[in-house]
Amino acid sequence: MCDQPLGRGAKEVLWRAADVTDRGQVGDAVDAVHERFGVIDVLVNNVGGNVGLDLFVDSDPETWEQDIALNIMSTLNCTRAVLPGMIRRESGRIINIGSSSGIVGDPLLAVYSAMKGAVHAFTKVLAKEVGERGITVNAIAPYGTLPEDGDQGVSSGSRWHPEGLFAQLAATRGEELRSVGRRTVLKRQSARPSEIGAAAVYLASDAAAFVTGQILSVDGGTQLA
Repeated sequence: MCDQPLGRGAKEVLWRAADVTDRGQVGDAVDAVHERFGVIDVLVNNVGGNVGLDLFVDSDPETWEQDIALNIMSTLNCTRAVLPGMIRRESGRIINIGSSSGIVGDPLLAVYSAMKGAVHAFTKVLAKEVGERGITVNAIAPYGTLPEDGDQGVSSGSRWHPEGLFAQLAATRGEELRSVGRRTVLKRQSARPSEIGAAAVYLASDAAAFVTGQILSVDGGTQLA
């Protein structure tokens, strides 16, 4: 798993496995980063996903808890662990990965959409609370981001893995899965991971020092219709 980033020059990268829905594991991971690098300048809350696809009335409450943990509790846990250090230094960038689902609401994804909406609201509130401490807080709202290489570009736990949730749904409930989609106004109908990454790099850079509390949509114009 480390070959790709190491091959790209990230020789000092620290890999630390952690369940970000568990506050204790998050705290241990943050401590390890502080021990290795001293400070955390940028936090990207990039964990998220959905574990089912159903009308809310048909949904399993067990999946609600998983969607809540994946999409908002992970963001709260990581932000709470990193924020005190940023406040002490009066410097930092926090970038939350939301979703266009959290803006428009996608049918069959009620709880996921609600949790991404919570990520957006949290972004704005936190930006107000910590702006005077030199910290910016923004979110990115992607739409339909597909891996550039479906065989190599995803982990075994990804929804986009060949054996993941979306592959299973495509095989058994393809029409329902297609009904969730929205049209972009571009020739291409999906974003690329590198484009979401580029948005995060911008928000972490000095060029975005005067940008905070924003939800940056990377959605191909799906909200224009």
